[in-house]
Amino acid sequence: MSSPHPAALRARAEQLALEGRPAKEVARQLGISAQTVYRWRRSGSPRAELARARTRIGELEREVLLCREVIATLRQMMPPKDATR
Repeated sequence: MSSPHPAALRARAEQLALEGRPAKEVARQLGISAQTVYRWRRSGSPRAELARARTRIGELEREVLLCREVIATLRQMMPPKDATR
């Protein structure tokens, strides 16, 4: 099913949404219904999904680094009882 809206309009809406703008504000600014913006967000685009994935990967990488630092600190404070572990 094709959209009555130009692809450039949808791309602009996605860009504004990625910047953190609320759907109602995006809709008002672009002259489309908020429901359309919500539907586009829900269906997602490969670009939007890629941006969310990259953000999540960054969060997970920071979490892994923090966990490694905690483990190193705990090993210094409490060395294992058995050297074979």
